[in-house]
Amino acid sequence: MAKCTHKGFIAKVCLSPKKQNKTMKLPQLSSSLLAGLHCFSVVAETMSFTRAAEELHLTQSAVSHRIKKLEQRLEVSLFVRRPRHLSLTNEGEQLKLVVTEQFSAISLKLLELNRAKPFGDFIISAPPTFSQKWLVPKLSQFAEAFPDVTLHLRTRNDLIDFKAEAFDCAIYFGHGRYNGLISHHLMDDAIVPVCSPEYAERHSLFDNPEKLAQCQLLHDAAPWASASLSDEWLYWANANGLELNGTNHSFDRADLALDAATCGMGVAIGRIAYIQDYLMSGRLVAPVDRPVKSPYSFYLVYREEHQGNAKILAFKQWLESQLN
Repeated sequence: MAKCTHKGFIAKVCLSPKKQNKTMKLPQLSSSLLAGLHCFSVVAETMSFTRAAEELHLTQSAVSHRIKKLEQRLEVSLFVRRPRHLSLTNEGEQLKLVVTEQFSAISLKLLELNRAKPFGDFIISAPPTFSQKWLVPKLSQFAEAFPDVTLHLRTRNDLIDFKAEAFDCAIYFGHGRYNGLISHHLMDDAIVPVCSPEYAERHSLFDNPEKLAQCQLLHDAAPWASASLSDEWLYWANANGLELNGTNHSFDRADLALDAATCGMGVAIGRIAYIQDYLMSGRLVAPVDRPVKSPYSFYLVYREEHQGNAKILAFKQWLESQLN
């Protein structure tokens, strides 16, 4: 047989012209072969069939049988068997190096995947009305999908001091730019005036936006962080070229303003994300159907150093699935 060289190494096997189109077929890694390799790795580590049997919870004869079957499969001897002494052959030493390295890599990856599984306490901050009208009705699905996560939802409109407060993440209604925080856009929103059907009829509001000037206006006093009392109403009115001079009542939660509107107290600014159930049930109507895109959107935010946090990633993916 002629010798073939490649980069200074002598190839032991050269294909003849008739065999150049054939490729070597790798052994199939069947369950029995993998079991044999695992058994070999334990025996090669302990250098004892007896101790390997104890570690593998097998009989000594079962371990001996697996090793013999592996040697027959590979057509090599892996161990030199002497009375009260066991050693590796050259082929056994080579196989030990490969098997130990690969099984260690598999074990590390399994450990990594296990650590990546979401578990433990998960503390979330979200706006009160967003939590009540959008998040909480869906949250049982997240709890069922991740049973090892213990949820703690805290509601507030102001921004979180992540350095001083033990929150994993927060949902903000804002501009999406926060120093030192990762921000993921969740959804946009729009605003439109809403009131009870009776109030709309009594004040002739249907398709008469100028009539709003004589109405009692209901405000969410904190529609976003650092907002002033009537920012939402002013934003909507300016977008529609209107001036509003009605009496103003305010609430510290948007859902309270909406509930007051259902009771006929006045006209509230309704966010599309919050008012669907009110409109579908007929408790509220939008007599002036001129929705305006909100100046802000909903974002999921968390600290930069928590980019790989399994609970946050799971929550982010779940939120996105609810919005698709």
